[in-house]
Amino acid sequence: MSKIMFNNEIELGKFLGSIDVIPDAYQAISETTLAYELHTTRSGNTVLAFSSCPPDYTTRFLTGEFDLVSSENLQVVDFIPTKVNSSFSINKAAVELFQQLGDDLKELEHKYINSSLIITGSGLGGYLAILSALRLHHAIDVEESNGSKKTKRPICITFGSPLIGDKAFKSAIDERPQWKFSFLNVVARKDPVATFFSSNTLYKPFGTFLFCTESGGHTAFEDQHSILPVLDAMKFSNEDSSQVYDYTNVLSSIRRKVLYRGSSELDEFNLNSLRAEIKLQLKEVDVLSDITNDDIGKMENQAKLNKRKKNPYEPTKKLNEMKISLTYMEWYMTGQKRKGCGYYDGYKNPKTREEIVGQQEILKHQGRLNQYWKDIVVEKDRMPQKEGAKLRKRWLLGGNNYRKIVEPLDIAEYYKKGNIKYIENRSNHYKLLEKWLDEDKDSNSSEVTRNKAASLTEDSCFWAHVEEALILLRNMVNGGSINADKELEEFEVYVMHEIENYTVSPDIFLKGSSLMTWWNEYKAYKGTAYASEFARYMNNASYDSYK
Repeated sequence: MSKIMFNNEIELGKFLGSIDVIPDAYQAISETTLAYELHTTRSGNTVLAFSSCPPDYTTRFLTGEFDLVSSENLQVVDFIPTKVNSSFSINKAAVELFQQLGDDLKELEHKYINSSLIITGSGLGGYLAILSALRLHHAIDVEESNGSKKTKRPICITFGSPLIGDKAFKSAIDERPQWKFSFLNVVARKDPVATFFSSNTLYKPFGTFLFCTESGGHTAFEDQHSILPVLDAMKFSNEDSSQVYDYTNVLSSIRRKVLYRGSSELDEFNLNSLRAEIKLQLKEVDVLSDITNDDIGKMENQAKLNKRKKNPYEPTKKLNEMKISLTYMEWYMTGQKRKGCGYYDGYKNPKTREEIVGQQEILKHQGRLNQYWKDIVVEKDRMPQKEGAKLRKRWLLGGNNYRKIVEPLDIAEYYKKGNIKYIENRSNHYKLLEKWLDEDKDSNSSEVTRNKAASLTEDSCFWAHVEEALILLRNMVNGGSINADKELEEFEVYVMHEIENYTVSPDIFLKGSSLMTWWNEYKAYKGTAYASEFARYMNNASYDSYK
């Protein structure tokens, strides 16, 4: 048997699970007589189908009447922008057509937040399917940010839909992986509408493109470096055509043909397997002769890049990998406590070669965790505020557990280098993780009151407050011009509050900790007659019973 080199990803079920979904979606469009209708397919799928636009509207489109318009002040698409891509450009026809549908469609979409739904449209009707799917994705994001676990993402299948927006539009979708991977655009080689915009315009593709021919040839691409050259090649063959394309025969041919390629055909090209696969894909849809070697080279380079960095969207798997690094951090923390030096001070002031070597190993996990959580927070913070500020519960708790363990080490490194005022220069990802946790607590009125000491100090900036108190005290003792008595007394109140609420770990009282160092110097500065709630607590060694 010949060696299988590649199969079409649609047939493998990577995108839809069944090739029957595609012709069923197109059949639903054919049966739609109103602007949009719901259908149930033979296999039981629910399809929201948009009817094709009137021929005269399509003719106006093909004469170039509609082009890109800025999204600024366009409330009809206000569910798409992000903080990074606050504005984008979208085809005017998409905006006009979507505006005409009104709020009834939005209400219908919301009924399917917790149900599987296929949204589909053909030609310019594909524009409506895309915007409807994006709006439903946005509504699901809001539900999930509020803790819902029942939501189901829609699949959007368009047939011959022209490119809809510019690079910023594409980027706004690519930033949300669960949006990006739910779009499929079926494009026939002889469809003039689908190929109307190509690489010589500002339009950019997103999602998966399934290219096909009348003979049943079909292949799929996901990146613009492959999609645009194929659209270019197909556009060249459609220059004299202005007819609205019927996909019925193409889809029937695809169902009859199984895409299979063996080593004998690879030998025809006498090339490495990756380039051969790309050429076979292009040959499958009759455009190989129209694609330059330079474009094929770009496709190959992009495919290599995608292979290195790509796994399907698997946030849970990555989170579990980060838990392994966090476990190493916890082991290190436990080991430092057993030595009686405390987690923070043991890291800041390693005394033996063994401790230095151990610290270097921990730095690897610390760096890995910091990069992961910075990326997670940046991705979440890009979203518009109305999508909900909170991470999902699992990520919220995991992120703040990371913050409580790792940020003290960042603080230790910061002050070890002689820096001051850490909190003013604190990394934004720590601030947001803490802010989102506080917001979650505010919405949860059943918060439990502590009656035993925390295993992790709740305020991950606790040691920064201690370091600043030490700096203030030593500046005063050494004749500094600023009187910091008030600030130091406020620090006392802060620490006492944390103790009374059991929100600090007992290791802050270990002999030789930075807090105990501060207290001993502060006690000497204030004198034995000084009395305060915190002073009495420390002088009576009440911390011995803090557990």
